[in-house]
Amino acid sequence: MIRNRVFILLVLPGVFLLLLVASTKAQTPTPKMDGVWNAVLAIGEARLRLVLKITTNVDGLTAVMDSTDQPNGGNLKVDSISLQSNVLRFEMKALLIVYEGTLSKDGYEIAGTFTQASQPFPLIFRKEGAPVNTTVTKRGRVDLRPCNNPTLTSDILCGKYEVFEDRASRKGRKINLNIMILPALSEKPALDPLFYLAGGPGGAATSYASEKFMGRLRRNRDVVLVDQRGTGQSNPLNCPPAGSREDMRGFFGEVMPVERIRACRSDLEKIADLNLYTTSIAMDDLDEIRDALAYNRIDLYGGSYGSTTTLVYLRQHPKRVRAAAIFGVSPPSAKIPLSFAKGVQDSVDRLFADCARDSACHGAYPNIDKEFQTLLTKFDKGSVEVEVPNIYTTTQQKVSVTRDAFVDAIRLLLYVPAATSALPALIHHAAAGNLGPLIGTAFQIVLQIDNKIARGMQFSVICAEDAPYITETDVKESSAGSFYGDARVRPTLRACGEWGVPKSPRTFLDPVKSTAPVLLIAGDIDPVTPPWLAEQAARTLPNSRVVIVKNATHSSYDCVEAMVADFLDKGTTQGLDTSCSEQIKRPPFAILDSK
Repeated sequence: MIRNRVFILLVLPGVFLLLLVASTKAQTPTPKMDGVWNAVLAIGEARLRLVLKITTNVDGLTAVMDSTDQPNGGNLKVDSISLQSNVLRFEMKALLIVYEGTLSKDGYEIAGTFTQASQPFPLIFRKEGAPVNTTVTKRGRVDLRPCNNPTLTSDILCGKYEVFEDRASRKGRKINLNIMILPALSEKPALDPLFYLAGGPGGAATSYASEKFMGRLRRNRDVVLVDQRGTGQSNPLNCPPAGSREDMRGFFGEVMPVERIRACRSDLEKIADLNLYTTSIAMDDLDEIRDALAYNRIDLYGGSYGSTTTLVYLRQHPKRVRAAAIFGVSPPSAKIPLSFAKGVQDSVDRLFADCARDSACHGAYPNIDKEFQTLLTKFDKGSVEVEVPNIYTTTQQKVSVTRDAFVDAIRLLLYVPAATSALPALIHHAAAGNLGPLIGTAFQIVLQIDNKIARGMQFSVICAEDAPYITETDVKESSAGSFYGDARVRPTLRACGEWGVPKSPRTFLDPVKSTAPVLLIAGDIDPVTPPWLAEQAARTLPNSRVVIVKNATHSSYDCVEAMVADFLDKGTTQGLDTSCSEQIKRPPFAILDSK
């Protein structure tokens, strides 16, 4: 599980291709803005180079922009541009683009948000000719250097820290752990930094460095990102992907085929001892890095599997934690993926109920629950052959979709609010014989998630900590009454039979006990980490508070990120304003043309 910011391009609104021409006009002259400013816009896996050319005249600032990686991307018209109180803002009306960013003190960098068709993306412009900083900064025992990454602000520091792969014996292979520090924006930062822990298992913490919510988290304290062993740039345990941008077929065939698992294990055994990539070992790595960076106590924030790692660190190093926040709560006892079946069923039931209460959705799809059952019966005789539009190649592809892959695609669509609101329309068309748009939309989500996950590390974690303790009774009871059934748990158990790592001690499943302040947040329509898991974890955390966010999925929300930042600043759940948890609404249901 990984909390995702996924961008859907197929059926949902969101144009990001830049297409026009010309020049501009605006206000607030300031000579220091003159020049060429370069940026790299990251949209999913795509990278688009942008060049903003600013000049000053008697009327103020003017600009044009080039999108160098796209046809007809030169001299794009900027309708207005201004600088007020060090905040640069420009607008490109024909392309539905608005940018707003803050100019750095040295005048060489603008960090802000690029919004197109209501979809926001972090974006940093750097002035051409800006000096390159190569200064080495010492934090405790760790040497850090500016990352010099076009998608990160220049103050962010990068470094490596070496640990023994086998922490117990302290012999043999050593591995480098990848570290990134986002220094506090405040001139008088708090002494306790925040360690942000990624989801997955298999996600890399440093991949979140450019996310908008990091600005809130670092306003009063350093934010430390460490790629957990086996992820990111910390001796990554990557398996070959099941599919690709050009060929989606592997994503919708057999789930976790044994021969692919076996081949990946054989390859990874050459670079790693796969027995040594568990959560418990990784959290001892994290504490060693804390000590190496000369931090005494720290704060923690993790989502999805990051909530598991947060709780495990809290259990293993309780005296080092000032406060912890977790979203999409998955305690060690959850035995992933057992919660998926009921979580997905509840989420779909709620979706259909909300559609029935919405006049437009009910008017267009009055029998959506029955149509979904009709769609499921298409898989009664085996895989379903379908023509699927590939948004990346702009071609149709023939795909054989298995039932397990199909219901798992539904699970992933339920992660993303905009995709969830399009789901009734996609199901309606699929039940009528046009399954392609649903699979094509799911493909975009599957691809983006798959590209973020080190599957080998994921297997080493789940096959040691979860799978060994899943019984046949667990499978039957958790699957009962759910269309999702055992679609994920059976393939996981088969894969773990091939992965062959020893099981973690049963005590790993024990409830985490701590008197530290802990904020537990759950989305009430989250299909994989549903609210009951948060309530379960809170029972042994006497200074905790559970906040259930209305209409929230397994995704990220500005309101939640602001709540977490406020909690971490206070260091207590007492008096915390959680009112925004009642204010999130589903995006409007998509009503698609029946043609």
